[in-house]
Formats: sequence, structure tokens, C-alpha cells
Amino acid sequence: MNNIGRLVRAKAADEAWRRGLNIIWRQGAEIEDERGSRTKELMNLMVVIEDASSCIAPREYSWTEERLDEYASQLLSPENPGFEYTYGERLRSWNGEVDQIAEIVNRLKRNPRTRRATAVTWIPQVDHKREEVPCMVVCDFKIRSSRLNLTVMFRSHDFAGAYPANVYALSKLLHHVSRESGSVPGSLTTLSASAHIYEHDWDWVEGLIVGVEER
Repeated sequence: MNNIGRLVRAKAADEAWRRGLNIIWRQGAEIEDERGSRTKELMNLMVVIEDASSCIAPREYSWTEERLDEYASQLLSPENPGFEYTYGERLRSWNGEVDQIAEIVNRLKRNPRTRRATAVTWIPQVDHKREEVPCMVVCDFKIRSSRLNLTVMFRSHDFAGAYPANVYALSKLLHHVSRESGSVPGSLTTLSASAHIYEHDWDWVEGLIVGVEER
């Protein structure tokens, strides 16, 4: 069972991504998902980016800055332009009712030591009946040592294709909450219950991680 549980700690997002890919590639198990896609999977991969301000896209990543900014804006907006769901809709208008980010800001203002500044994207009565469901399910904010830290739990994480976009957008969310609550942005941590690399990415990932240290 050596493909369960690893920790990556890095100062910047690009280093975290490469090292995470390296661990999944070398230690992950090959499995087939619900859609029949082959993947390399590592369960319970935790990645700590010490400075969330460093969450810029790696040079090898295919997304343009414009596309990244558009994705980040969707994370902060309650509007849904017609998708099955958006993270912004779930965070800013959960079940059509609650702006969880505004509530988190208020909690942090009332008590900077709170352990209750948590948002969820899963709506049980909706998502247990659907096939397309959120991959990112929990966002938790804590101010410790005078810095606001964000921890995010993914039930499923396309680490090759989605991780850089995810942390780019999440760093924008962290800075938004930091600014609104009057705190200083700190670290960004992701915990991926299933961190995986799809078969269609195997060739370029293998080339990318040549020389990456396995720490």
C-alpha cells in the first residue's frame, strides 16, 4: 500500500507541481476510472506551497494567462454562465442561498483564531444524483502566526492538467479573503484524495520530470 500518503513542501507553485507529478509518476498505481480512462494514481497527496503569492503558471503549462484569469474570476463569482456547476457558484451562492466566502470573511474579522472559516462545494441532495460533481470539495481558512493560510481538499485531482490552474485561482481567492478580512496571505495547501495523471498525459509528464528530485 505504498501508493497512499505523501507530502510535498515547496516555496513556489511550479516546484510543487513538478515534484508532485514526479511522485505520482514513480509511485502511483495504474487504475481505470469510472469513465474507463487509465490513470496513474496516488492517494492522499498533500502539497504545501509556503508562499501563495508564488502561484504563477509553470512555463510548461498549456494555459495562457488570459485563460487562467478567466478561470480565477469564475472561482470568485456567484454567476454560472450555463455549466453543470461552477466553484464560484458553490462558494458564493451555495444551494442558491449562502455566500460562504462573505461568511468566512465575517468570521475571521470577529475572531482571527477561529477554526470555523470553512466552505464546502458539495450539495448532497444534488450531487449524489449527478455524474458531473465537484472535484474540489472543501476550502478552509485559518489565521496562524499572523498569516492567513488556505487548505483545500480535492476528492479527485487531475494533477497534470488541472493543478496549476487550480492553485492559480485559489491563490486569488486567498488574496481576496485576506484583503477583505484585513489579514496577510500565507500558505496554500492542497490535499488530494486521488491525485492522478491521465494516460493521454503520460508521455509529456515523463519528459517533464526527468531530473526532478524525489523528496
